[in-house]
Amino acid sequence: MSGLGLQWHRVDRHVATDDFLHGKDAGRRLRRIMITPRRKLTRGARGMVLLVCLGLCMSAAALAQGQPPPDAGSAPAPRVGNPPLRALFGSSETDPELTRGVDITGSVFEVYDQNLLAEAGMQAPSRLLERRGAYTNLLGDVRYERRGSRLQLGGTGGASARYYPGISEFLATDYHAGFGVSARTTPLTTVAVNQAFSYSPIFLLGLFVTGQEPRLGDPRQSVTDFAVTDDRSVTTSTSADVERRLSDRSLAIASGSYRRSHYLVENPNGTDFTTLDGGGVYRYLLSNDHDLELGYTYRRARYSGEGLFGPRPEPNEHIVNAGFSYHPTLTESRPTVVTFDVGTAIVHAPVPTDVFRLTRQVRVVGEATVLHQVGRTWLLEGAFKRGTAFVEGLGAPVFVDAVTATANGFLNRRTDMLLSLSYSSGEPSLVGAITTFSTTSVNARVRFALSSRWAVTSEYLFYHYDFSKIPDLLPGLNPRVQRNSVRAGVSLWLPAFRP
Repeated sequence: MSGLGLQWHRVDRHVATDDFLHGKDAGRRLRRIMITPRRKLTRGARGMVLLVCLGLCMSAAALAQGQPPPDAGSAPAPRVGNPPLRALFGSSETDPELTRGVDITGSVFEVYDQNLLAEAGMQAPSRLLERRGAYTNLLGDVRYERRGSRLQLGGTGGASARYYPGISEFLATDYHAGFGVSARTTPLTTVAVNQAFSYSPIFLLGLFVTGQEPRLGDPRQSVTDFAVTDDRSVTTSTSADVERRLSDRSLAIASGSYRRSHYLVENPNGTDFTTLDGGGVYRYLLSNDHDLELGYTYRRARYSGEGLFGPRPEPNEHIVNAGFSYHPTLTESRPTVVTFDVGTAIVHAPVPTDVFRLTRQVRVVGEATVLHQVGRTWLLEGAFKRGTAFVEGLGAPVFVDAVTATANGFLNRRTDMLLSLSYSSGEPSLVGAITTFSTTSVNARVRFALSSRWAVTSEYLFYHYDFSKIPDLLPGLNPRVQRNSVRAGVSLWLPAFRP
């Protein structure tokens, strides 16, 4: 609600459940929240690049066999809270003493999907979209991190794609990269900058809410399961945050970001979609566990470029909000973290009778997150958001109510589970609009560690959206999609470099 600055400050309080329990940042996050840790190309050319990347990941695993495996002993004792369960797969990711390193991850899945024709880019009536089919999903990433007292660096690069044997093609291919730096320029001032790039299919993920905060240097979220067409977009995004401590109890954050998506397909809304936002937050610490905040954010979206049908106005939004956080150190006696804020948004958006004229609207907006620890090995998370969304693929801003619930934890040292449910519903941000839409996602995953570097995974995904009443969808997007898929495969985690 209060912009990227708020998100950056909360990164050590609101932790992504999967990364929190077994991610590379888990050890560093223990300093704040003590909970159990885990650790235009041709299609053929793109397919060869993916196979080479995946081959490098797998061959690097063989080279790494000569290195001693991560210590399977007990983890360093936490400063507060209960001693953590030492997970087998990717165990050294949680090492709080690690200052820098390079990690390679790769996965190969066999997938059975209900939406084969939709993913192959074949437009058809909704009944035909229920055709079933199988494909192979390939994923590979390289992650670099440097953690210092004054300087932190992070970078990620990778690719993912699906191979359809029936048509002998790679589809829904995604390439992504990101780099970020955070520097403490003075004892009271911290500056962070992130740059990301992606070449990927078009997603409609901006309608889901998540309590997960991006790591330094993470690119945009890329999940080929949610690809709704094989048409591509090239997206670049830049963000910057400056945090200044004003006193022992207060600080101020200024933030801004710019994002541009260029569609490689004709679009009556224009081939370029850009969003710009900026704002500031003032936070006052009432106690070690409570704080108040006040914030202002300005956001704007713009369609431009070739194919634009008539001059489009630029919808924009002014948000003024106030919030409260309760964030104790997570222990068995204090297992819950709660944050929320509420505010007023002034939105300038088109009216249904004249999409080229903006009219002012006033909306009540807000968001809330809850983290709850269950024992020493499970984390429950809930997130809610009500507000305006500027989503690529949609020709106008939309007003959304979104909720997500997630449970993540261990059955034992080798086995972890993830359960997640996301739902959003809303309407175009048009004065007098009565059309509505909805989206739903359900995800269930079980992962079993074969060793500290190899694991087998089984997963189920349900994805549904209905935009049949929404005008100005990007050409090529089906107005209704419903997908069920199951997958099974093997995953690799390789600590390629440790000082």
